[in-house]
Amino acid sequence: MSRFFIWLVAIALLGAAIPGRTTAQAPSKDLSIKPEDPASPLHARRFGLPGGIGQTRGWYVWRKFDPKTWQAEVSHEGTGAKYTVRVLPWLTTYRHLAYGAHPDELLAGERVNLFFNPDDKQQHAYLVHFQDELCQMKGHDHAWQIETVQKNGITARVMAGDKPLEDKVATFTFDPECKVWRGGKRIDAAKPMRGERVLLTWVYDDTKRVVKLFTDAASLDTMQKGTRQRISERVKKEGMTGFVEEITKDKTRLLLFATWWMQAGDLKPGQSLRVQATSDGFHPIGQALNVKLASRKNLGTYGSGCSELILEGLNDRQADQMRQWTGSKVVRVFAP
Repeated sequence: MSRFFIWLVAIALLGAAIPGRTTAQAPSKDLSIKPEDPASPLHARRFGLPGGIGQTRGWYVWRKFDPKTWQAEVSHEGTGAKYTVRVLPWLTTYRHLAYGAHPDELLAGERVNLFFNPDDKQQHAYLVHFQDELCQMKGHDHAWQIETVQKNGITARVMAGDKPLEDKVATFTFDPECKVWRGGKRIDAAKPMRGERVLLTWVYDDTKRVVKLFTDAASLDTMQKGTRQRISERVKKEGMTGFVEEITKDKTRLLLFATWWMQAGDLKPGQSLRVQATSDGFHPIGQALNVKLASRKNLGTYGSGCSELILEGLNDRQADQMRQWTGSKVVRVFAP
């Protein structure tokens, strides 16, 4: 069982205040407080710690994501109820067996497990975590068992070990550009077989279920490596996000969001980093500041929380510039 799943269990069962210099007080119960406020129960420092992250969770259909506003439209798979939610820039993500996926990677119509927290007006105010069906089923030892093979499609049911999870049998069609994995390799056609067990990424197209990715168990490690590599390349290009929390004469303290708990593990003391301000949509703007990483500490209970970075190497002018980025303004952090 991964550290991240242990963390999710802790979140579901426990509640705790957060230690730390910026959030020594217990989280406020006032739901009108914005998540950027250190008193908020949804402040970035609280992700990865036992508490109340993800109070409402379940299967939803992803409709669309606006990268300018970081709002998403989703609907409940069972009831069809529609919600417009704010996607927190420090949400945690797990997709195709890799951590650090961007919300824009989810497909329109994709079935996905979503975690929400309320504000003072609605229960589905903030999206705080997502994981796709493939990750959810793999983590619970579930799989789709193919019942029949049809022209350009299959029928299948979810199996939990040797028993059906439910009696329902679902009908799927294959997208013409469906990505197919078998035996650790990408192949052109799925060639499904009755009785075999597979994992899928699929979307709702009106009432149809359309398969976008089809994989056997033997391909999961290879697929995971490829997903991690793609995320690593994107992080190298776009950076990781965080808050500048404190600047003193000798050092700067930066909070790297829990989104990047896996990638942050690669940062080493003595390494050179670049820090840059962001615009709406959290895109980097302006001149980047070069700093040196003095230390890194993951603040999560199980190692999957945000990371506190202590930075050095700023002159007075650069320190003054970075002070303008404090106050819960999102910055980007780049590693070579």
